[in-house]
Amino acid sequence: MAVRSEYLDRAREELWSRESFSFIPDRDLPPATDRAKQGGGPRVGFAGFPSDYSLGFLFALLDLDVELCGIVTSPGAHPAILGDNALSRIADHVSVPLIRAWRINDEHSILNLGALHAEAIVMASFDQIVGVRALDTPAHGWLNIHPSLIPQYRGPEPVYWAIVDGVPETGITLHRAVARVDAGPILGQRHVAIRDDDTAGTLTKRLVTAGVELLPSSLRRLLADDPGTSPDVSTGSYRPSVGHRLLERAATAAEAERMVRAGMPNMAAWTNIDDEPVYVFRARVTGDGRPSNLPRLHFPDGWLELLATSRTCHCHHDVPDCPHRET
Repeated sequence: MAVRSEYLDRAREELWSRESFSFIPDRDLPPATDRAKQGGGPRVGFAGFPSDYSLGFLFALLDLDVELCGIVTSPGAHPAILGDNALSRIADHVSVPLIRAWRINDEHSILNLGALHAEAIVMASFDQIVGVRALDTPAHGWLNIHPSLIPQYRGPEPVYWAIVDGVPETGITLHRAVARVDAGPILGQRHVAIRDDDTAGTLTKRLVTAGVELLPSSLRRLLADDPGTSPDVSTGSYRPSVGHRLLERAATAAEAERMVRAGMPNMAAWTNIDDEPVYVFRARVTGDGRPSNLPRLHFPDGWLELLATSRTCHCHHDVPDCPHRET
């Protein structure tokens, strides 16, 4: 039976009340004053981060008839992961181990994974490539949840690139993890339209919503050793990770405006104003060349008017000269 408690219900309600979801792994929860009781079912682990994206799927997993046997995370992704955070609070509340794996494929991590005696592990955002030995540790493998229509937009930043590229739709894919990035057999997939005003955050929330609906059937298929459908990665695309990207790298004002929306809330775009870096949170395209009180950038197709800016980056560094700022 599902794992339910007032504590989890409040945390779940607060998460889903947000207008947008972030991939930034810095979410915390207040300490629980009690412990949740688990029911029976297949022993399933979870791998991810204390981010909105990961938490959406962890809460969905706890709603299924499974026994959560442990949580795996990667401390190198963010300073918050070393301390108390949403994942550590939930692990404590549900009385399961939290594995902070600096290197998921080393011997120590393999032993910790084996001690979970998991039948499967559900992975929703993880910054390490899981090797064959780790993938083989649970009896039925790992289910990875990737926010794109695999084989398109494989890699670490699919939501960002789908918005920047101006494609009309993307999607969510649940697939058996293999020792290659986003390349395993597909067990569930759904298309999601991209709106003209979507930020990475608003689109991510809809992607998680669609993925949560696919989780029960995809996990059943994984546990049944369903072979799935192997994607032809030669026909797809792989896109790299991004930092705070310079708006002048865009070819048009329309592309620059998409860069602004794609950077929110995870990694805001930037430009220079009065020879100082400024991070841009909202912008609009205008063809009006008349003077404006707002800062603007000129492109061949018009002007990009900067509606909301900050001298600091608002990522976890929150400084003007952020090490994530690309030139």
